[in-house]
Amino acid sequence: MSGKKLLITGGTGYVGSALVNKLITQENIEIALVVRDVHKAKELFKDLVTYILYDDLVEFKSNIEEFSPEIVVHLAAYSTSSDEPKDVTKLIESNIIFTSNLLIALENCKVKLFVNTGSFSEHHHINNEFSPTYFYSATKTSARYMIEYYSKKNAFKFVNAILFTVYGKKNGSKKIIDYAMDSLGSVTPICMSDGKQILDFIHIDDIVEFCRNLIENFENLTISKIDYDVGTGDCISIRELVKYIENITNKKANISWGVNQSRKVDTIKACADVSSSQEELKYSAKVSIVDGLVRYIEERD
Repeated sequence: MSGKKLLITGGTGYVGSALVNKLITQENIEIALVVRDVHKAKELFKDLVTYILYDDLVEFKSNIEEFSPEIVVHLAAYSTSSDEPKDVTKLIESNIIFTSNLLIALENCKVKLFVNTGSFSEHHHINNEFSPTYFYSATKTSARYMIEYYSKKNAFKFVNAILFTVYGKKNGSKKIIDYAMDSLGSVTPICMSDGKQILDFIHIDDIVEFCRNLIENFENLTISKIDYDVGTGDCISIRELVKYIENITNKKANISWGVNQSRKVDTIKACADVSSSQEELKYSAKVSIVDGLVRYIEERD
């Protein structure tokens, strides 16, 4: 890398912290994190990065302009399938208002690339058209169009990375794989859906590599559109996932299938179309589902 200045939001989160830990080992890159709690962030990254507090908006904009990033990786988001009033408020504040304030703060900076993370749940009907599955998905789609507006206005490249089912490493909130692991040898059955939902499971290390590859090489890549699927292209059902886990651990999962009813809007099949990422961004996921689960299980233990 050649002296790139990188701004990351959500750097203390699940994907963000893995990305920062990867990039701080690289030479000739300066990283700034947008944070709400500097003390918490410093516990993770010490003084290896610059911290920009998201609090007073005037000061926030001034600090962004002082750092003057060339590349922005926007990972910060509030995620939930709930439509309860308290969650709707958080979703709007985190995914729409914060994104708006970030874009306003960047207006006087010479940004070359803005990478946003979208979700497969924005495409309920399994095609390229936006059809949000949850209110969360709707806020992510709204943010995507706001960033597109600013990318045209301020002439920066915009890549919307549509993430599929990310797993690997410990996370603050439980995912499908965590519930499957909890069921191994459990006396009490773990209640789940019918397990027929088909998903594209991508290891977090592959997500980090996607971001790193874009940051390092974007000037030499063909970026012909905004939205790129980030998955493996290989899809399995939740029941098949559990079988993999059972075979790796030599333990039996105790699951009551079909007790939890799927919502009418839930996505039944979500499989990434990886052709554009491979051809234009020169990116392919490397971690197989078996290798990824082995890594996850070892780190979990």
